[in-house]
Amino acid sequence: MSNFLNSALAAYNSRQYNQAILFLNKCDIKTVDWYILLAATYSALNQNENAEQTYSYAVNKFPSSLPLIENYTNLLCRTAKHSLCLNFLKNTRYLPLSKKVSLNFIESLIKTNQLLQAKKELSKTVSDETLKERYHWLKLELLERLGDLELVESYYLSLPVDLKNQFLFKYKRACNFRNMGKFDNALDIFLMLSDKQNKYSPEVNFLIGCTYYDLLKFELCEQYLKRCLEQAPNYIPAHECLNKLYWDRANKSALMSSYNSTFLNHAKNPQLVQSQLAQLLHFKDFNQALDVSSQAIRLFPDNLDIKHAHGIILGKHGQSDKAFIILDELVSQAPQSARYSVDLANYCIENFEYKKAILHLNTAVKHNPFNQEIWAYLSTAWRLAKDDKYHWLTNYDMFVKTMALPTPKGYKSFDSFGKELKELLLTLHTKEQDPLDQSVRRGSQTEGHLLYRSNTLLSLFKQSMESCISTYLNDLPADSMHPLTARNSLNFTAKGSWSVKLENGGYHANHIHPHGWLSAPSYISIPDEMSKNDPLKNGWLKLGETCLDLGKRELIDREICPESGQIIIFPSYIWHGTNELKSDRPRLTIPSDIMPIG
Repeated sequence: MSNFLNSALAAYNSRQYNQAILFLNKCDIKTVDWYILLAATYSALNQNENAEQTYSYAVNKFPSSLPLIENYTNLLCRTAKHSLCLNFLKNTRYLPLSKKVSLNFIESLIKTNQLLQAKKELSKTVSDETLKERYHWLKLELLERLGDLELVESYYLSLPVDLKNQFLFKYKRACNFRNMGKFDNALDIFLMLSDKQNKYSPEVNFLIGCTYYDLLKFELCEQYLKRCLEQAPNYIPAHECLNKLYWDRANKSALMSSYNSTFLNHAKNPQLVQSQLAQLLHFKDFNQALDVSSQAIRLFPDNLDIKHAHGIILGKHGQSDKAFIILDELVSQAPQSARYSVDLANYCIENFEYKKAILHLNTAVKHNPFNQEIWAYLSTAWRLAKDDKYHWLTNYDMFVKTMALPTPKGYKSFDSFGKELKELLLTLHTKEQDPLDQSVRRGSQTEGHLLYRSNTLLSLFKQSMESCISTYLNDLPADSMHPLTARNSLNFTAKGSWSVKLENGGYHANHIHPHGWLSAPSYISIPDEMSKNDPLKNGWLKLGETCLDLGKRELIDREICPESGQIIIFPSYIWHGTNELKSDRPRLTIPSDIMPIG
């Protein structure tokens, strides 16, 4: 090792990272160790793009270097570039030679939802003492992604004692209890962990606050969320959850107070400003939003997301021309951004410029082929442009199916089962305010992943629902070019599930599910006033009408009167909402987001 390389290593170990780079630049011979140290130094300086470029160049120069492969894939996993990691590893012959690389491969499979392949690879990997922590952590992550939370708990109990006693494994167990609806068990562990002050303390206090929210102990919820912000003033989820708490409790005077307090005492953080603007938009406080975004543009002139928020807010103030210019510039700078392209396409659609909208969306979908929002707006632009691709994409006859949910074992009919399930669901609807950021109007929506809860009735319902999903998938045609059918592996999981209770006058605003694949609302209890013979179509599901308020250009492609005990399955990119409910009895559903696994 050269003197300069030794000096660079000493500087790195002393955290004198800029000095380390100076020494590295003086080295005449650039070895594998030189590249690894340079990349590590860039990472220490939070210059991960430079680190990535360094590794990428080095592995081409030294393709036989396993340490380079290990460090490069470690970086890609650490920076959440899992798709890039997979693409790289699938083209390398070193995967079976290193357990570190194999675990990076498995992590990337899990994070990209290729769960069955991850399970297969993990079964071939033998844990050793040096990597056992990572191995068991990935096993828990995989089981969690597969939705088997009881198995997560069983696996935790089987862990070696030294791992079970580690902070992060206890933390994982507490999160699993919370997802299962075992809030008291989760809280006991979180409170125990909160006694150990470390870098995770803000997150633990945040989760204690969230668990108190689950337990309807709102004063304690507020107390712990504020404690989180005392430790980490820019902890965005805590700010957003405080706002949610104040909204649910109708404490409007406290809305946005945590943001205001933080900005009085700390320098403005651009990500926190973005969150503040998003919250102001939720509350439709467009005047305050414009004041904040105008200041933020001056403070952070190069921040694209703040420019985007400012453009959206200008649009809310009727300054569409200025908004369009900003969005057009953003799409030119970041054509891979789904959000920028969708919002620019909205303006094009509203102004009858359908071909321009299609052009922007086609570019965006190349970068984001699974983003359902892009496909939703493409469907609208294609329909308005009279393009046959609209019918190819939506194909209501083929892709929208209504089925009867099978009767669970132990029950004579789904009706008798549904009555018990209804009683359970009604106990979970404890909120009076409309959800802050959901489609529900004059109704309530449960928190968390409903089907993760440890409950016999919910488990039986899940089995019935999954039976219908399997039938639907088996009936789909094979078409590798279609965004729905191309992902059909016949294997799936419910990524999200919740219950919605619509009251008299309630409805769902038109929406789609951007990160879903299939939408599958199940109808548990439907009031008698909802009838196939009703000319007003009270409470019916409607498909095709957008949220853009296009007037006469809107089109309802299909309306369905659901019945108790039915499930309706359709692609998540299809626009859907409901007609207003007129009944003194609630309309009770369990919608689910279904995702493919491979």
